Amino acid sequence: MSGDTIRLKGGKTVRYIGIAAPPLQSRLPLLRQYGEEARDFNSKLVAGKTVQVEWDSQIRDQHNNLLGYVFLEDGTFVNEALAREGHAKAYPLPPNMRLSAAIRKAELEARRQKKGLWKEEPDNPYIRSEFIGDKNTKLYYFPTSPELERIAEAHTVKFRSRVDAKAAGYRACPTCKEEAEPFL
Repeated sequence: MSGDTIRLKGGKTVRYIGIAAPPLQSRLPLLRQYGEEARDFNSKLVAGKTVQVEWDSQIRDQHNNLLGYVFLEDGTFVNEALAREGHAKAYPLPPNMRLSAAIRKAELEARRQKKGLWKEEPDNPYIRSEFIGDKNTKLYYFPTSPELERIAEAHTVKFRSRVDAKAAGYRACPTCKEEAEPFL
């Protein structure tokens, strides 16, 4: 189990629709920590409980994972609860959009309350406000990337967002993209 999956009785794994939790295997310690927090919250919420899984338009993703909305017997919408407590980011992927508005609203609530992923911590990759570009390679990096040590100060450029970096013709460094997508 991770922060965005559940293993059902019988062994089938269901990936929660509409959210993405931080990866458990990350080179960034804070992402790993957030991934562990998400997994632990998810486990406390669903372990040993009866759940109902609802499907949307697409039942499996490109990796053949089952995709579902998960509800507890008391009506708790697990996908939404993870977002509301700041343990997952809203990650709507068409065509499975039926409950995406509720999940997005829950994420915004967590952001306003600075919960989980949205905590104000110096190295928090979720709330940082700048990205660093390498003028030579035209790659941009997250401020916490260990790859930044290899870039000479004279070759750096700062961007306020990934959108700004992409508009300037930069692309995400392979390590950063692998580490954080779709989490930023």
